[in-house]
Amino acid sequence: MNEPPEINFQTPKNYGVVDAKLTDDQLEKVWTLVKKYSHDSAEWSGNTLLNVDEEHKQWELSDQDHWFEDNIIRPVVDAYVQKWGLPVKTQHTHAHGLIFSRLWCRASTKYDYQSLHDHQSVLTFVLWMNIPFNSKIERSIQPGFRPEAGDVVLEYHNTCGRLEKMSWHISKECSGQMILFPSNWQHIVYPHHSTDEYRIALAGDIALDSLQVINAINDQANPRIDREINTKV
Repeated sequence: MNEPPEINFQTPKNYGVVDAKLTDDQLEKVWTLVKKYSHDSAEWSGNTLLNVDEEHKQWELSDQDHWFEDNIIRPVVDAYVQKWGLPVKTQHTHAHGLIFSRLWCRASTKYDYQSLHDHQSVLTFVLWMNIPFNSKIERSIQPGFRPEAGDVVLEYHNTCGRLEKMSWHISKECSGQMILFPSNWQHIVYPHHSTDEYRIALAGDIALDSLQVINAINDQANPRIDREINTKV
C-alpha cells in the first residue's frame, strides 16, 4: 500500500504588526497630553476639538514624566520584540538600546491625507484618538472612485518579493486602538469626505539610541586587535 510522504510546513521569518487597545483610563490620560500641548488657537469642548488654526493642526507632545513611554510604549514594543525581534539589519559594530524618539499629534479635517511615506527609525506607532467616520461608509460614497477612503494602509513585501497591503478600515470604535509596525514600511492615510469633525491621531517612533552602546557585535575579527604572529615566516 502506497502511503503519502510525511509533510511538514516551515514558515520563514517575517515581521508583523502589533494591534493594541488602550484602557479607558489610559485613553483619558493621553487626551490630557493631547490637549495640554495643543496650540493656543485650539478650542476644546471636553475631548472634542472644535477648531484650530490651519497651520497648527499638527503639534509635538512631551512625555516628561515618562508615563506614556512606561505604560503604553514599552509594553507594546516588548510584545513586538518577543514575537518577531527587531526589524533591523545589523550594520554597526555595537548593539544599541532603544529610545522613544518622537511623539506628535495630528488633527485632520475633511480631504486631508498623508501621502505614502516611511520613517527613519526602527518601529513606528499610530494611536487613534478620535475617528469621526466609518471608512466603510466613506468608501461607499461615489462607489468605485474612493476604494480606500478613510483607510490607513501599510505596504510591505512578502517572502516572494511581492508588494502586499494591510488595510485598517477605521471607525469610531477604533478610538484608543494602536498599531506598531516597522518604520521602513511605507504607509499612507487616505482622506475622509463625510464630516467636518477632526480626525485625531498620535504617532511616534522608537529608534536605536546612538548614546546607549551596549556591547560589541562580531568583534572576534576586529582588525585593530593585537594578535599573536607566526614567527616562522
